[in-house]
Amino acid sequence: GGEAVKHGDLDTSLDNPSPEVDVHMGKAGFLCIDCHRTVKHQIPGRAFSVSVDNANGISCSDCHRQPHKDERLNQHVARVACVTCHIPNFARNVPTKMYWDWSKAGDSSRPEDPHHYLKIKGEFTYDNNVVPEYHWFNLTVDRYLVGDKTNPNGPTDINRPLGSRNDPKSQIWPFKVHKGKQPYDTVHDYLLPVVTAGPGGFWHEFNWNKAVDLGAKLVGLDYSGKYGFTETWMYWPLTHGVVPKEQALTCNACHGPNSRLNWQALGYGMDPMKKGGQL
Repeated sequence: GGEAVKHGDLDTSLDNPSPEVDVHMGKAGFLCIDCHRTVKHQIPGRAFSVSVDNANGISCSDCHRQPHKDERLNQHVARVACVTCHIPNFARNVPTKMYWDWSKAGDSSRPEDPHHYLKIKGEFTYDNNVVPEYHWFNLTVDRYLVGDKTNPNGPTDINRPLGSRNDPKSQIWPFKVHKGKQPYDTVHDYLLPVVTAGPGGFWHEFNWNKAVDLGAKLVGLDYSGKYGFTETWMYWPLTHGVVPKEQALTCNACHGPNSRLNWQALGYGMDPMKKGGQL
């Protein structure tokens, strides 16, 4: 319910799109470039699957200068991202891949289905209408780099979001956490890249030892000759799929008896509404 900057003067070059393609999104009929406003082929926006910071990023507040009429809601924006309330679920219409197990690849005896199993890629799990995971996020991530050790006590984070309750730049954000199993060197304890195409590639010979040996040589890693599979997590902050305000989360979703937030994991002893928060 706040004021938004109108983008009616943008040249979309899609005034007469194919009737089979619906390029408009949501109640306002936005195009992608209504948010990702492009100048000289430079498209703003950051994907934290590849980026480590928010340089050239875009945000809701670029347009929504005063988002709510209720000042109590505006106070929340200091520590709660807009999308936390306005993207209550993701993959609402089309299921999304949530788990990818590479260790199951190469089995010729299994029937193939692009949503459950492929010999060249392994086993998948899809889900829809998913409740996000919530983490503090200051718009930077800790990136796993080639040669970094895996986590011996749990999954290895590929791009762990940075931030905390004590960081004034952090907000509580919703995430899709994509989980999987990838090959790693069991002696050197780091992830191994895989060559898939060409001679020795996994998709041609289905030989993990050859495929990871080739991958290690290409990036300058020492391969011990012994590999296994370890669990990895990748964090995708949610920014698309915003619902109308009538469908946004209400107070009870977080401050009720069945809160979707794990207050202890977020650094609170209990629901801050019960004893006062940081405002």
